[in-house]
Amino acid sequence: LQEGEPTSARCDDLAALKNKGCPMEDIENPRGSKQVLEDREVTNRKIGAAEKLKPEAITQIQPQKLVLKLRVGEPQTFSLKFKRAEDYPIDLYYLMDLSYSMKDDLENVKSLGTALMLEMEK
Repeated sequence: LQEGEPTSARCDDLAALKNKGCPMEDIENPRGSKQVLEDREVTNRKIGAAEKLKPEAITQIQPQKLVLKLRVGEPQTFSLKFKRAEDYPIDLYYLMDLSYSMKDDLENVKSLGTALMLEMEK
């Protein structure tokens, strides 16, 4: 820091810190990262297959565990693979604001579950 500069001036983007003459070895510039912890292949199972799998052996989403370290303004990307195992139950969850202003939407959501079930049965 220059004389009279506030300590908040220590925090800046990389280019500005270099322009101020800060040595690279003194600049902390953590990057975002991703780490895949569990990555089993999705299960390839069809109705009537001779192979009977236990529910815990069926994998419908890949990767299963992932750690993301995020930094503002720096995107992180990863591939997500989903394959619905046939003849396997599906859990459906709704996250909804239950305030009065959403009352009309709540009625629509109630009917969506049934409609979705009927479509998926087809």
